Amino acid sequence: MKVEDFFGPGNDIKPARLQPEHETSIENWLDAIKRGQVAFLPRKTGGELYWYGFAPTMREQKELLALLDAWVGPTFSDLPRSRGRLDPQDPFDTALAGEDVPPLRFEVLPRGSGTARDEVRQALLVLSKLVWKRPRSEFDAPRTTVEALDDLGHAIGAQDRRIALACLRELEAFADLDHSNLAFLRLRVHAGLGDMAAIFADQDLEHVLQLRRPLGITRLLQHAVYERYLEAADAYGDGATLLEASDRIPSGFRTLTTGGAAESRPALVVEFVLARLRGAATATLERLVDEAESISPALAHTLHLLMTPEEDPAQTGAPEPSEPSAVVQADELHRLIAEGEFQSAIVAGLAEAPSPSTAALLLRCVRDLEDPQLAAEVADFVDASGLKEQASDDDVVVWADLNWLSGFLSQQGNLGWLGWFDALQSNDAAGIRVDLSVSAEWPPLDHATVADRLATLDGESLARLGDHGGAFMAAHSPLFAAADGAELCERVLGGFAVSERGSAGIRLQTVALLEYLSALHPAVETLRSALMWTEDVVRAGTSAVTASWTVDVLQAATASPQALALDAKTRLFYTALEVLRPVRSSLSLADIEGIRVVSDELATRLPDDFEVHTPGTDPAAQFRHLEGSLVVLYSLTESATTRAAQILRRLLPDIDVRTTSAHDGSQQLAALSSNADVFVMVSASAKHAATEFIKEHRRGLPIIHVNSRGSSAILRELAEG
Repeated sequence: MKVEDFFGPGNDIKPARLQPEHETSIENWLDAIKRGQVAFLPRKTGGELYWYGFAPTMREQKELLALLDAWVGPTFSDLPRSRGRLDPQDPFDTALAGEDVPPLRFEVLPRGSGTARDEVRQALLVLSKLVWKRPRSEFDAPRTTVEALDDLGHAIGAQDRRIALACLRELEAFADLDHSNLAFLRLRVHAGLGDMAAIFADQDLEHVLQLRRPLGITRLLQHAVYERYLEAADAYGDGATLLEASDRIPSGFRTLTTGGAAESRPALVVEFVLARLRGAATATLERLVDEAESISPALAHTLHLLMTPEEDPAQTGAPEPSEPSAVVQADELHRLIAEGEFQSAIVAGLAEAPSPSTAALLLRCVRDLEDPQLAAEVADFVDASGLKEQASDDDVVVWADLNWLSGFLSQQGNLGWLGWFDALQSNDAAGIRVDLSVSAEWPPLDHATVADRLATLDGESLARLGDHGGAFMAAHSPLFAAADGAELCERVLGGFAVSERGSAGIRLQTVALLEYLSALHPAVETLRSALMWTEDVVRAGTSAVTASWTVDVLQAATASPQALALDAKTRLFYTALEVLRPVRSSLSLADIEGIRVVSDELATRLPDDFEVHTPGTDPAAQFRHLEGSLVVLYSLTESATTRAAQILRRLLPDIDVRTTSAHDGSQQLAALSSNADVFVMVSASAKHAATEFIKEHRRGLPIIHVNSRGSSAILRELAEG
């Protein structure tokens, strides 16, 4: 139904027949709906008066239901019973139910009461005006680029695709980033989420391949090329197979070389096969083989066998200069650059007398290498060469390279994670606010170093970690999920608690850290401390639009063995109820069932005001299509799937729900993949190899991918089918 048809058949109210002020109110509400704002429209049928509340998003619809509870409530409506649901037996309502965000409906009570009619109309007029004029909340307000990038880092760290892509869309719409930098950022996000297919499908990939790009972008593209074209052949260990595979690399990707040292097997293999495809000099291939020795002697042997000796250059007619000349040196420099040997070119160039032309060439090379030590040496060479004084204003390439060098040598560009921790402690704002474009190039710290630096943070520094830790978590998330990561999880939860932020990134990272903790069997004191911090995180992050998240937190936090830190779990349970009580109308029936699961485990009871007392309400209605099915829930972190399975079994006693976290290609996983009627994979917690194994054994049958953490995300996807 179009909003313009609301006052058509099925509605006895005709705005043109109302008093002018009432007609004006309806016109204002209709305009608000078209502008994507909250609004209300009345309907009268069969002598009964109904109001419909429109919201532009499901999140705002949840908040609107909470507001209606407060402004209209049980005094003048059936909201406590109907909870705003449309009537499936009413053709007028079924037409509205097809909207992306169906409106909320409530009846004005007592029926026929003029006082109730007038009170409700006046309340809705005032409420709508306040909602239109109020400052946007921190949960919905436009954010700075720094805040959005911080949430993006958390989303990558927690492998939450839904929030990561939402942050990316926000940055594309509002951030002060040019087209190329947005393309680079998008590729970093795809790589951070492990989505190599998205890299190859990116709309700007062809453009990026033609650009002068950061070293980190070239490296992640090399990894994508390796995974798609070379990984299987490399694992086979046969040089001929590797050469055959390299022939399938599209021509557009054959420029992905750096001229610098490759620090990983994928990068080195790609560098070697591309160098060989373009007929690189023997010296280049020998350098790459030497680098392979430190990665794998077997790989070095394989690559050595693939080297093709260069033919001896013709000697006739080639005069031998009597002494070295500047021309010969320049030719050598150009030759090394043409061969992509940028590091060797810089070494050769630095040995020459400083000149503007040589300095410009070295600038080009060091920009491609992004090596801090070489950059400092080139900077000294540039200063001595007089390039800055002699470069003309319209020499945009040289000035772009000079500006890059200045920025690269700045404190933030070379800060590293140890320097970032120092910035946290000294409250250095410029050093703290680092984003993915800078930190992606920093080597991550090891567990011992991270544990030591986190332990030395005082309260204020810990709060700054909570405010600006997104990029750090993106780079170090494997440490928190590792067997010795419990203390790290507890410490970061402390940072979130004292920062008192409730951003989307912190919310999803909280669930991730609690899921890690539930699987790590932490010491009692560590768990107790983590749950204490979580109480504060829940207080800061709970609202009408995040109520389901609070239930996820509660379920993840109590998923460890029942007797472990029982007192802290019980305290968290009552804290969650306390903050949920004002917004309990935002809870779904599945959320209520999830809270009941926790209350039963803690040997307590669900308070009466959280019970649903609506005759005829079927809490399992949205899952009825799963009755009698074999449903498999797959995730490497079991707390969310375990909770989702518990809720489904309570709602549908005859459902067969299995959970698995197998990741080794086991017979059990193969059987479940083949036989499940419904297979759910939590993509935020799945390894690439397991994903491919499951797809293979599903044999074309659908897989439901859940791109967020928490049991509510699993249940939401199952409800949507």
